[in-house]
Amino acid sequence: MGKIINILKIVIGVIAAVLFLRIMIEDDDLIKEQVELQNSLVSPDLYLAYIILGIAVFLAVVFTLIGVFKGNIKKTLISVGSFAVIVVISLFALAGDYGTGFKISDTETLSQSGAHWVGAGYTHFIFWQLLQ
Repeated sequence: MGKIINILKIVIGVIAAVLFLRIMIEDDDLIKEQVELQNSLVSPDLYLAYIILGIAVFLAVVFTLIGVFKGNIKKTLISVGSFAVIVVISLFALAGDYGTGFKISDTETLSQSGAHWVGAGYTHFIFWQLLQ
């Protein structure tokens, strides 16, 4: 099984290198101007990235579930439950009103909802670290 995975990694690496070189050979201005050229050069890279991302997510979920069922399920459920409780507490109780007006770029500002989620994330991170 290890040989097959190594061969698959090499094949994907070679395909990615060839696709990358195809983009690097072309002129930047032509790629920006011509939609057909964008589709023929950039789209295969994106499809390869989507495939690799899908494989990575699938394997992460599978191996996580295998690890959960091989280990102590009670301890895992307690950890996941406590994590979820801290998320809820951070989101509703501890994350204050941060208002609006945070500049994301020259033309965009962060909404009140976005500011609330950022504050909840900070609160959750700090609270979770204190409990560890």
